[in-house]
Amino acid sequence: MSVNIFDLVKGYITPNVVTDAANKLGESESGVTKAISAFIPLILGSLISKKDDSGLLGQVKDLAKNLPLDSLGSFSGSDSPLLGGLLSNLLGDHQSGILSKISEFAGIKDSSASSLLNLAGAAGLGGVGKYAEDNNLNDHDFSDLLGSAQTKLAGLLPAGLSLGALGLGGLGNLFDGVKESASSNFADAKESVQDFADNTKETVSHKVDEVKEKFEDFKDDTFRGGPVGEDKNSGGGFLKWLIPLLLLLLIGYLLYNWLGKKDKDKAVDETVVVDSIATDAGDDLVVREEAVFDLDGVSLKGYKGGLEDQLVTFVKSDDYKNGTEDTFKDKWFNFDNVNFVFGKTDQLEPGSEVQLQNLAAILKKFPDAKIKIGAYSDKKGDDATNKDISQKRADYLKAELGKLGVGAQVVSAEGYGEEFATVPETASDEERAVDRKMALRFTK
Repeated sequence: MSVNIFDLVKGYITPNVVTDAANKLGESESGVTKAISAFIPLILGSLISKKDDSGLLGQVKDLAKNLPLDSLGSFSGSDSPLLGGLLSNLLGDHQSGILSKISEFAGIKDSSASSLLNLAGAAGLGGVGKYAEDNNLNDHDFSDLLGSAQTKLAGLLPAGLSLGALGLGGLGNLFDGVKESASSNFADAKESVQDFADNTKETVSHKVDEVKEKFEDFKDDTFRGGPVGEDKNSGGGFLKWLIPLLLLLLIGYLLYNWLGKKDKDKAVDETVVVDSIATDAGDDLVVREEAVFDLDGVSLKGYKGGLEDQLVTFVKSDDYKNGTEDTFKDKWFNFDNVNFVFGKTDQLEPGSEVQLQNLAAILKKFPDAKIKIGAYSDKKGDDATNKDISQKRADYLKAELGKLGVGAQVVSAEGYGEEFATVPETASDEERAVDRKMALRFTK
């Protein structure tokens, strides 16, 4: 199954849903967001842990048919005994303790936490159930769908929450098992590579020593005229052994250094990939190579082939120097490390400020350069809402760049909503991700 159920569920928790829930409950939007971000992985993690339970598929399908998935902001769950039964089955006797802990974690009332558990349950269980119904999944398909999402679990639970404190020891094992399995696999792979390297080095070393020994014997024979009775024209002699020896020594040297380098690279790759499993939950695992780019004495840290790399290359090129408004119009550069907090239009995820600072540094180095910010959405949801959200996010980035001292160079910011989206609304959330982006282009 290629669908990512975590992204699938996020599609139902829109900024409007968060705002409506906050207004209804009298809570802050940040508190509502924190609570939902904690409930979703707990609910889906519990669902995954019971993926082979008989009857589970039918229950989530039935639930989806009776939920207002397109308007969850005012959903309380009180009129859905099926949802209540499913949550009780998944969370068990720990439900009241979970509500108390997440209420404290998010800074909201216990009653609000209870309502948001229902909202998160409706989005999580109802969203998965709707996907299963729409795609006519059978029990085997459904189990595979949930099983494929297990590797996305690690790192989803917000920092500051302990599964042990929540009383979910079994679920904690499921979360931790992902990282343990990954570490074990990489340890086994590293050991195999090391064994191969050691064996190869030992074999090469042995062969080199063997040839050296023969070389010494034949060198003495050659320079002393050879053993009595040897025909000097029989094809022997010094060069017969010198050339193979040099070739073997060269091969041995290259193998030794190549395998040693591979071991070092493997150690680095292991750290990068395992860290990605633990932190990139909800996204396909993509290991990006960090790089430092020099911009006339200013060092910018980004990713090889990423936004900074592309911009530095472009502004130094003739295409930029000779560019016109018409040539700039079709050359957009996508932000690849700027992400908004889920459901927010005015709050970035930690780490996103680095790329904005890099962009500001580039603009300061080229004070005559001017850019335009663009924000885009996919086709899912209301057209007007999508356009409004994208406009607010574009305006927010423009304002942040203004705070960094380059506001005069950001001449405009426009939210295009789904105007340029190409992937159908009926496609999976993973497939529609290509249409959700923030970008910039140069302008005159």
